[in-house]
Amino acid sequence: MRRLAIPLVQTSRQAHKRGKATMVSASLRADLGTPSPVITSALPAHHLTAKVIFDSNMTADFKYIWLRDNCQCSKCVDPSTKQKLVDTPALDVNIKPLSLTISENGMLEITWSEDGDIHKSEYDPVWLHKYGQSFMHNSFESDMVDVDQVYQRPEMELWDRTTIWANFPEMSYKEMMESDNGLRQWLDLFYRFGVAVLRGVPTEENKIQEVVKRFAYVKETQYGLTFDVINKPVEGSHLAYTGVALAHHTDMNYREKSPGMQLLHCLKANDPKLSDTDPGGRSFFADGFRIARWLEENEPAAYHVLTSTPVRFAIKNEGQQYSALWPILCTNADGDMTEVHYNNRTMKPLQAPTHVVTPFYHAHKLFSEKLTEQSSGLEFNMVPGDLVAFNNRRVLHGRTAFDATKVDRHLQGCYVDIDEAFSKYDSLRTKQWSTQP
Repeated sequence: MRRLAIPLVQTSRQAHKRGKATMVSASLRADLGTPSPVITSALPAHHLTAKVIFDSNMTADFKYIWLRDNCQCSKCVDPSTKQKLVDTPALDVNIKPLSLTISENGMLEITWSEDGDIHKSEYDPVWLHKYGQSFMHNSFESDMVDVDQVYQRPEMELWDRTTIWANFPEMSYKEMMESDNGLRQWLDLFYRFGVAVLRGVPTEENKIQEVVKRFAYVKETQYGLTFDVINKPVEGSHLAYTGVALAHHTDMNYREKSPGMQLLHCLKANDPKLSDTDPGGRSFFADGFRIARWLEENEPAAYHVLTSTPVRFAIKNEGQQYSALWPILCTNADGDMTEVHYNNRTMKPLQAPTHVVTPFYHAHKLFSEKLTEQSSGLEFNMVPGDLVAFNNRRVLHGRTAFDATKVDRHLQGCYVDIDEAFSKYDSLRTKQWSTQP
């Protein structure tokens, strides 16, 4: 079965894999009792290739051009930023080394002749083993993390109504704002569950920006740096600014890249305890990745339809028009789930071959029915001081209807580039491990 995945910080959009082997940095291997890879043999092979054999009996065939392009010396990689200094197009694709040896300290040493000069490259076995994974397994991806990360992020925790309430992802505003440990734990909740709540946030306008500045920056959109979800009776206004119910959806699928992280801060709300009837305006959420997994396991044909059929999303809002094409369920090259794009209000007429139309509506209905089952969702009244953050490419959100003449409800929201949040999360995790005795 395919594995669920979400984008890491890399621009290649490499996705997190469930159940994959974890690799730690060399500095922690000894502490964790994990032996470092050792090169037992390295020799020239056919087709301009170096065959490297590790003590685990794993073999990787490294093309000479790849090895030269990825030399790690200070002339080829900037020591501080780790940016490549090599001019890749200037290299000879058919380059061959002058020598290929294993040094006394276990490094792979290669010497090259370049414009009459000698260039020496050294490759650490840990580095080679890490980046040789794709050559060992003939795949386009490596299971390993980037060079400055300690180890892979934890597995995502797919949830339904029962499991999310059993492990409700919440934290106090004070704890998150006043310590790096608190911030790391809150970002960990956000990463694993796709949704995380802060309690006790001061009910001041733009306080949401202060929260974001703890780990990233606010992403400005056509709605501004922040936006207010409040009844705004202006013709042509977004439906979110009215009291109508908003069904499960992800935001801004009509952009070339929908924002990855959304935050909503409750500034005003009626206390449901003071009313004999439900005042409405309840917030609800559902784990789109879990629904996608259910669909793949139980209705694989429908899953295929939703991952392969492009759908146009578009909106006209206060004179501005936007449009983009996405499948409902997005996957990477390995077929792993990476994003959900779902919004019935902005989905335009399906443009597809006739034989695709009925299967698409059937698949869309199956996904929607599972999504709206009571057992799939998290629902609660946000009260003043609550702030909820969620992964807009994984977790769908919505709200029940309310009478704007009776309910005083004001949420302030904003968006964040999710890779900024995850970059901060990774750095805090690295810091945590590096300071452990």
